[in-house]
Amino acid sequence: MKKDEWLKISVSTLLLVAVLYLVYQIQGIFNPDYRTETAIYYQMSEKIEMTAAIVFEKQAVEGGGLLGYLAEDGERVHPGQLVAENYASAEQAQAQAQSRQLKKQIELLQNSGNVQGSDIGAITQQLEDGLYTLLTSLESDDYISAVNDFDKYLLAANKIQCLTEKSSGFNDQIAQLKVQMDLLSATIGTPTPIPSPASGYFIRNERAGVQLYSKEQIETASPTELQQLLAQPVGDVPSTVGQIVTDYRWAIYGTTDSALAQQLKTGQKLYLRLPEHDGIEFPIKVESIVTDREANLSKIKLSCENITPEALCLGIENVELIVNQYEGIRVPRSAEHIRTTTDETGELVEEYGVYVKLGRLMYFREITDKLYENEQYMLLSLEPQEGSRNEVQLYDEIVVEGIDLEDGKLI
Repeated sequence: MKKDEWLKISVSTLLLVAVLYLVYQIQGIFNPDYRTETAIYYQMSEKIEMTAAIVFEKQAVEGGGLLGYLAEDGERVHPGQLVAENYASAEQAQAQAQSRQLKKQIELLQNSGNVQGSDIGAITQQLEDGLYTLLTSLESDDYISAVNDFDKYLLAANKIQCLTEKSSGFNDQIAQLKVQMDLLSATIGTPTPIPSPASGYFIRNERAGVQLYSKEQIETASPTELQQLLAQPVGDVPSTVGQIVTDYRWAIYGTTDSALAQQLKTGQKLYLRLPEHDGIEFPIKVESIVTDREANLSKIKLSCENITPEALCLGIENVELIVNQYEGIRVPRSAEHIRTTTDETGELVEEYGVYVKLGRLMYFREITDKLYENEQYMLLSLEPQEGSRNEVQLYDEIVVEGIDLEDGKLI
């Protein structure tokens, strides 16, 4: 065999070995013998899930037609205050909307020129903060907030123009906008005003929570009757301008198994979580518990004193009562093992725990007590109590899948 041919064969062999080794390594990465999950800091809740009716003391704002709203959702209003107006035509409604927008622009430009005593460093910081807030709102698809965020950004930018003398003011632009407002006046005419009938918190009809039954009906219903009421489909919602919630206190009525209701007691304070509304939480108080032992069902009445625009939108909701909340090291239940070993006296003993991966070695970590657990995870204390032998540490790589697990084994 010639020297050149021998060299080619040698090089080809080396390349083949290198390729096979690379394939082996890739196979190990994408198909590992052991699968791990990191033990992380986590919060877990002991909760009671139920369907509930949110009940407000409220009064309807009668009216309908082509509406324009003058009060914001959740705004505190007084009797006689205009909350909306009715338009005779779409042209009148459009002209009024344009006129309000022009007025808003004029006010922004007037504020932009008011820079006496302003610090350019502070205004520059407002500009940067405004841009960051605007981008955050756009990224989260919160376009309603984005409009207000843009106005704040524009206000800061205009003030910097005046402070750096790149603009002498905005009088010309304001004059032009006022001319446009005057041209719209004839089309706007006089819309029909709609006042608030009572003092309270305003919410538009299309955003108000559906309250199917009166407070008296729900208050007097037995646990079984309430469960049946909550299971009925929502019918047609009466057409009104909106609602005035006349009391900042509101009630929550729901049903749950009697065994779960035993975790609650009258006067207890806890939190109500709304998983279908971005997990928003409200502080609540347990007002009463009525139990039907034959039906194994309990009726729970709760109260809340936090009135917000989000609360006013609630009706029949799936809710979670947070009975207890824990924080600690989260460990997957799929990783738990019991191993048999010998103690100092030579006696066989069983130890409960998990295996962790440290570098290329595997170790057994004993667990003697837990803060809380559900079907998927257990939660261990960040600071083990006296007498505890919990050995799992934060950020340990817990082995959740593998074969031939053994303390001290080389992986």
